[in-house]
Amino acid sequence: MEVRIATGVVALGALVFVAVALARGADTLKLPVGAAILAAAVCVGLVVRLRFVRVIAIGAVFVLAVVHLLIAMSDGPWWVRLVSGVLTAGYVYCAVLLNTLPARQYLEPK
Repeated sequence: MEVRIATGVVALGALVFVAVALARGADTLKLPVGAAILAAAVCVGLVVRLRFVRVIAIGAVFVLAVVHLLIAMSDGPWWVRLVSGVLTAGYVYCAVLLNTLPARQYLEPK
C-alpha cells in the first residue's frame, strides 16, 4: 500500500507541475517536462519492482522536493509558490513512505 501511495503522489505531482507550467506559459516547460520524465521513470521502477529502485526513488523524490522548495521560496505568483510548497510536502511524504518497513520488504529482492 505504501508503494502505491508513493507512486500515485509522484505521478500526480508531475502532472500538476506540468499543468502549472502550462498555465504560466509555454516558455517555462523545460524543467517540468524533465521532472515529469524523471517521475515517470521512478513510477515505472516502483510498479515493476526493479532492483535497487527504492534507493533511486528516494534520491529522485528528494531532488524533486528540493526543486519545488526552491520554487516555493522564489519570487513569483502566490499560487505557484503555494502549489510548489504542497508538492514539496508530498515528495517528502513519499520519501518517508518508501523508507517504511513494508515498502522495504516489498521492494527489496529476496
